[in-house]
Amino acid sequence: MKGTDRFVVDDVVCALHGATLKVANLSVGGLFAATPSAPPLGEMVEMDVALKGRPPFRVMGKVAWINEAKEPKAPDLPQGFGFKIVKIALPDKVALVDFLKRASPTRLKGPTRSR
Repeated sequence: MKGTDRFVVDDVVCALHGATLKVANLSVGGLFAATPSAPPLGEMVEMDVALKGRPPFRVMGKVAWINEAKEPKAPDLPQGFGFKIVKIALPDKVALVDFLKRASPTRLKGPTRSR
């Protein structure tokens, strides 16, 4: 499994600034969070990620790209943002890899835009 392999996931959410956001796709290296109010491009943020059947864990990362409603960069995704994980505890990364191995075999072809 490569860090850029994206998996369509159900029952995964993240919490950012008090809001719970649905995660549309997930990888070892990041995620896409659906929201009408994305943080600014390039901003470093901390968020909690909740995988089904496991307590939430904290990750730190960067807003890599934004999917705007008016001019979407990825029309197959909702409005929101791509998030590149830059810091994650080893036990949480192991749990993330295990979760993805058991996830639906639906993979997105190539990385979702990492701008």
